[in-house]
Amino acid sequence: MPGRTHVIRWSRWACGAVAGLLLARLIVRLFAARPDNPAFDALLGLTAPLVAPLAALDALQPRFGAVLELSTLAALGALAIVLIGLARLVRR
Repeated sequence: MPGRTHVIRWSRWACGAVAGLLLARLIVRLFAARPDNPAFDALLGLTAPLVAPLAALDALQPRFGAVLELSTLAALGALAIVLIGLARLVRR
C-alpha cells in the first residue's frame, strides 16, 4: 500500500522533529539557560505539554539552575520506542 508507507514516513519525520525539540529542551535545561530569553522561553513553552504528563518524575529537582529533567528523558525514550516501531512497520 503506497498510502500507508507515505503516512508512516511522515510520522517518522514528525517523531524525529519532536525528538529534536525534546533534545534541545534537555540541553537548554542542563546548561541552565535563562528562561527570560525569548528563544529559550519559546522552546520551553513549545515542549512543556510534551513533558507535563511526566512532571512527577521531576518533583525533587530544583526549579532554577542546571536541571537534568527526568521527564524529558522519559519522553525521549518513549519517542525512541515509537520510532523503532515505525521502522519495523516500514520493513513489512
